[in-house]
Amino acid sequence: MRTPSKLLTSAGVGLLALLAASGCTAPAAGPPATEQAKTLQIATDDEPGRPAAAQVEEFARQVKEASGGKILIEPLWKAVGHDKDDWDQAVARGVVAGDFDMGLVPARAWDTEGVGSFAALHAPFLVTSNSLLAKVTEPAIADEMLAGLDKVGVSGLALFPEGTRMLFSFGKPALKPGDLAGKKVRAPRSETTYALLKALGATPDDLVGELFPEGLAAGTVVAAESSFAFAGTLPEPTTVTGNLVLYPKVNSLVVNAKALQTLSDAEQQLLRTAAAATRTWAAENMTTATDDAAKFCKDGGTVVTATEAEAALFKAAGAPVYAKIEADPEAKARIAKIRDLAAAEPAPDAIKPCSPGG
Repeated sequence: MRTPSKLLTSAGVGLLALLAASGCTAPAAGPPATEQAKTLQIATDDEPGRPAAAQVEEFARQVKEASGGKILIEPLWKAVGHDKDDWDQAVARGVVAGDFDMGLVPARAWDTEGVGSFAALHAPFLVTSNSLLAKVTEPAIADEMLAGLDKVGVSGLALFPEGTRMLFSFGKPALKPGDLAGKKVRAPRSETTYALLKALGATPDDLVGELFPEGLAAGTVVAAESSFAFAGTLPEPTTVTGNLVLYPKVNSLVVNAKALQTLSDAEQQLLRTAAAATRTWAAENMTTATDDAAKFCKDGGTVVTATEAEAALFKAAGAPVYAKIEADPEAKARIAKIRDLAAAEPAPDAIKPCSPGG
């Protein structure tokens, strides 16, 4: 029996001879098939209009442009649904499990998932300005922290700076740890950041769904750990202690290790290059704290500032958190590097108190 390829060859010769005898020509070949674009889905709990969403959109733009449209990034906004408990961790677990190809996950969330390499980044009262935040997300420091993700089955491509986090109070401002004692503070889940809030005497909780407004109505929730970018989403007007930065928010761009291996070496490098370009873009597009504070007041918020003595009380209360973080020699070394960078930073412009409309 002849093989299919030989049968096709024999039939083709006969057809050409018949066409030649009748004066006909063979039909022209169709256009070559176009290469289908590869699409990678990136999960995030955010939605368009928020700082992290802008980072996702910029990364997608960078990848599309660099690949000539051969690789596309498809955002999955609110990837785990609304009012999900531990929402950042839910996205992280989805990337680890391979449910999502990629994710943009706040770095703070990984410490509940067995990754402790970002602890130094969230050490209390250490990274307190956007200029320092931009430096600690550069590869010289960031790559060491991102390497800690390998053990859970994801690869870290870059860290994107978003902004600093403060205490936004409902009613009485938080000017000393005692103002939080025995009360709830709404905060996204993180072992390191929860440890600080507990050290300040508060009970941290992510308060999903109606638990947040219900707690406000009952008087059990006195503040939210948040940023100027999100202050407008809080259910009531707030007063922020503007010169008391707790820690920064940094977003980790991660890809499932198995999904990454389906790409060629050149494609993997393209993703890393696009991630680095997006990090630079994110750093350059952070707004200043003074501008953010002024806008916050115009939009109905109030800014107060703590005295040096009051700020010292917060820092003293957070000392046990440092002791726990620095028990890890690698984290202790990273904190020392960040302190050296901070010492070389010029003093940021002071945030001035202001009132609604001011």
